[in-house]
Amino acid sequence: MTDPVSVSASAMDAMPSSAPLRLAAPANPNRAQFVLLQTLVTVVLSYQVLFSEETRLPLESKEAITLGLLLALASVMLIPARVMAAKWFVGALVVADTALTTGIIYWSTDTFTDLYLIYFLIILIAAVTPSLNHHIVLSVILCVAYGVIQYWGEWHVGAISESRLLRIPVLLIMAIFYGVSVDTVRKERRKKAGLIETITTLEQAQAALRESRERYRTLVDNMHDLLCELDQDGRYLYVSGNYADVLGYQPDALLGRTAFEFVHPDDLAGVVDIFTSPSGRGQAVFRYRHQSGEWRWMESTGKAYTTADGELRGVVISRDITERKQREEERENHILLLQHAVDNIKVLRGLLPICAHCKKIRDDQGQWHAVETYVQERADVDFSHGICPDCLNRHYPHV
Repeated sequence: MTDPVSVSASAMDAMPSSAPLRLAAPANPNRAQFVLLQTLVTVVLSYQVLFSEETRLPLESKEAITLGLLLALASVMLIPARVMAAKWFVGALVVADTALTTGIIYWSTDTFTDLYLIYFLIILIAAVTPSLNHHIVLSVILCVAYGVIQYWGEWHVGAISESRLLRIPVLLIMAIFYGVSVDTVRKERRKKAGLIETITTLEQAQAALRESRERYRTLVDNMHDLLCELDQDGRYLYVSGNYADVLGYQPDALLGRTAFEFVHPDDLAGVVDIFTSPSGRGQAVFRYRHQSGEWRWMESTGKAYTTADGELRGVVISRDITERKQREEERENHILLLQHAVDNIKVLRGLLPICAHCKKIRDDQGQWHAVETYVQERADVDFSHGICPDCLNRHYPHV
């Protein structure tokens, strides 16, 4: 008994009031990934600080910087998941490590070393390459080329500096760090863009559904016919708003009550038979109790249907035909009155044998009757006797 109006109205009434959709918090990033990268950065930078031959720092400063790097690593390990999931975390970590690496390179090497150029080239590559793979490949090529140049120069002077060769793994580690960080940000942006697009689509669908619900509700509440939805026991699940205008009941007052309790006892058996009909559909004319207590004639058409959850329900469309029944009853009464009148009309037809002298009339059995008697028996007439002027002059000339 599926009816789009009733199903949409009842189902959507159960929906909560619409609220703006919001982006869900992004899933927690991979903590192990960040910790591993930060560990590599800490190890390489600590080695650069402690063992670089070109450093300008005294031993106490080197130890303090190394301790600070270890504390920074421990802080990353202990950062709460909700902080790590924040939008600003990746950017803040990149800025902090960039500042830290730049400062260590500055204090542990010549200020104008070529290491600065390669370092910032890696940062630039991380910003412009479309994917992590492209960034890693280009960074490895750049670091290998830089390593070959360093090794070739050290080999020609006859001494290979360990601190200079250490720059290559520093650069590789920073390349991986920046690549992973930028790739994480890009993935989060793509994910957010996808979520925004999905939410936009859902909001549009929700708006269309809300508009459709309001349109159906307007149609249902303003049509003359009554609409209701019943469960398999005949209890009201949905009642259109015009029940209040036609039958005097507020819709909320009927929900949960059975429709049969309002049916006239003389009509109840027939209504129940139609409701339980195996065909799942039917039509009935019966009396329904108005809120004022009077009985109103209703004409209802119903159809059964099964919900997606397997529940049996029914949609019933009803119309108040009390005035029509009253007109039909009046018409029947008029017909009966007319029939009664016709039955009491007596008609005289044919040739009447009448005596030329006494004016008696002979009936079909050969009996002679006075005119008054014969006519009274066969027509709805009465006689009153008087005397015409001719007879008065003839029989009573002196009067």
